[in-house]
Amino acid sequence: MTRRKPVVMVFSGSDPTSGAGLQADVLTVAELDCHPLTIVTSITIQNTREVSEVHPLASDLIREQVRTLLLDIEVDVFKIGMVPNSDVLQEIIAVLKKFPDKPVIFDPVFNSGGGYQFVSSHLARQVIKELLPRSLVVTPNIKELEALAEALDPILQEASNDERALRLARAGAKFVLVTGTHSDSIDVTNRLYDKYGLIDSWTWPRLVGDYHGSGCTLASAISGYHADGSSVVESVFKGQQFTWNSLQNGYRISDGQLIPNRKKGKL
Repeated sequence: MTRRKPVVMVFSGSDPTSGAGLQADVLTVAELDCHPLTIVTSITIQNTREVSEVHPLASDLIREQVRTLLLDIEVDVFKIGMVPNSDVLQEIIAVLKKFPDKPVIFDPVFNSGGGYQFVSSHLARQVIKELLPRSLVVTPNIKELEALAEALDPILQEASNDERALRLARAGAKFVLVTGTHSDSIDVTNRLYDKYGLIDSWTWPRLVGDYHGSGCTLASAISGYHADGSSVVESVFKGQQFTWNSLQNGYRISDGQLIPNRKKGKL
């Protein structure tokens, strides 16, 4: 009998460089021997240096993408990437309400590496209220953590990153993985929290250069490992290892950011 592959449904923006966004999700999930279902939330105009435009898809197109797929295919894990506006968020929430027991891995794509802001403060507050409580794992970097925490409570502008992560977990996210790629430390330390506090931390050698799609790779790798049966903590660790290997073996297609080499992720 032919084995059924685990299925990850990905909501994300399309990146024409194939370094980040939906294309990064597909490459990562496929490398982990899972099958990606791809829901396009927006069309972006970008290269490896900058994002110049984002065009959200109409909500009815997103609804029909999902409806048609779910008539035919069972999903094991939902992975959420770019949420470009409130209409798209509501379509995602409508799907998640129908599958409350399915794991959700949420990568809060708030800004591009070049500084383009994808999410308004109003939308960030909606995400906190409606998407965060439905998420099994949220994977913010330091800048995204700051944005999420400020949307949750402006007083957290003055809080430590530990306190910010703890408050996000207590706001509904089951696990919060804070990545240290945007810190000034010699190495990169990633920390996993739940509502009770720090669960574990991992330190990785900081790599030279800037990478296009590292956050997408991490969240998708966690999704793939969890869809294939690994526990949350094990999936988080394996996802980091996959991402670090992909970045260490990154390659150039321009003079801009390097592209993670997902073919090398499972080394």
